[in-house]
Amino acid sequence: MSDIILKFWPKNDVAEIKAELLIEQLSELKIIGEESLFRGNPAYKSGIDFNDYFEPNLGKDNGYINSLYIKIAESDYGVIPGEGDFEYIDRNNVVSILGGDGTLDIWNRMVEMLTKITGDEYQGGWELL
Repeated sequence: MSDIILKFWPKNDVAEIKAELLIEQLSELKIIGEESLFRGNPAYKSGIDFNDYFEPNLGKDNGYINSLYIKIAESDYGVIPGEGDFEYIDRNNVVSILGGDGTLDIWNRMVEMLTKITGDEYQGGWELL
């Protein structure tokens, strides 16, 4: 299991919960696939067009991409560097890529799509678990 996770969240605090909107639109765009479980927790399998939003593009029928799961959370914590340690922050409308290990390097298209779906400016990054 990797000790880092790729997450996407609004740059500014957002009070309105938009998880259902994200699920609906990401499903329609085939970024997420069927609902499933990842290590016993609800998630979605990566959709057929998932890798179109990331680089390197490893193709549609790639074992690594097919092994990824996506979690869409109304609220989820984040880890940021703090004074001498890490601090935890709470954020709404978080999209997490589960099962990855740092292979996805560029995710500008994903950030743009999440921003377009929600109307909130998104950012992404690798975080410690």
